[in-house]
Amino acid sequence: MKHSVPKRRDPYAMLEKALEDGWQTVDTIPLKGEGQFLVMTLSGLIKLSHNRRHYRRFKDADGYGPMRISVNAVVSGNYLAAIAWKRAP
Repeated sequence: MKHSVPKRRDPYAMLEKALEDGWQTVDTIPLKGEGQFLVMTLSGLIKLSHNRRHYRRFKDADGYGPMRISVNAVVSGNYLAAIAWKRAP
């Protein structure tokens, strides 16, 4: 008997749900010096981060995930692949 393939985390579905919940797309993400904000990462994590660039450099949507941008986590300093963002409370 063939086993069913487990449902993986779908970044396109996560982005669609986030946009319905009031998140914004990465094409409007704040630039360097414009403060800290929450991001939803490609893996589904929500992290406080900031942009490290004065310009936006996107990775286009592909089979791996939707359009994303690289930002830095505030606490750890790690790079994150953000797919959506919103202002920190």
